[in-house]
Amino acid sequence: MNRIKRRFLPVVCWVAGSVIVSACSSLPVYLNLSSDAIVVNAKKNSPELADEFTVDIGDNLLTKVSGSYLEQKTQSVSLLTHIKFIYDEHPGLSKGKTTLLGMSRSGGNAACFNDAEYDDGLVKFCLFDENKDGYFELGTFAGDESVTLNIPYNIFSDKSKTPEKGYFRKTLSYKGLSNGKINFNYAEYSANMAKATFSQDFSIENKQGAHILFNFKGAEIKIKQATLLNVTYEVIQYFK
Repeated sequence: MNRIKRRFLPVVCWVAGSVIVSACSSLPVYLNLSSDAIVVNAKKNSPELADEFTVDIGDNLLTKVSGSYLEQKTQSVSLLTHIKFIYDEHPGLSKGKTTLLGMSRSGGNAACFNDAEYDDGLVKFCLFDENKDGYFELGTFAGDESVTLNIPYNIFSDKSKTPEKGYFRKTLSYKGLSNGKINFNYAEYSANMAKATFSQDFSIENKQGAHILFNFKGAEIKIKQATLLNVTYEVIQYFK
């Protein structure tokens, strides 16, 4: 990392009537990037029919999803080296620190971190790459203070999925063996709720050395082998 130099840029202020206006035109300003969101049809059944699969205890044998979700693409920044904190000089950030990618008013890349180490607390530390060459050359903090940098970074994309009204999911999971029975859990989830709106445990008789065919909620499944740790099976028909 190149030598870091702290800079104090001039602040030009003027008074108009009773309003004091401060213009710090020499410092770049962070702006949020707009992100595109699309509605995606979530209708899906898994796994494939008539194929053999093995899942561990607690995992899903069968899933049905209906409705739609909102898919949003975001871009983030990850620092490829650390910025060393120097007391009473400039904030510090650790290598690998990530945040959302933004932009400056001139169209350069920008990133703001709200938890940069500085003196006895944390401050907002914004980094700017006006040349968009993969290096943040300037950092701003504490309102009107800045520091010259040469910090490499990486940009990566991610997609978030938010279930919309009408989104519905059914799952059948494996719960292991007990007392000669194969145990399952059926659950239903609505919208973006992490907790099931309906859940039902049930069991079927285990027949060692034989394939077991059973139906539940319209689904037809053939159990080929069940152990304390996993189950091998084939889906003949999906949930209705």
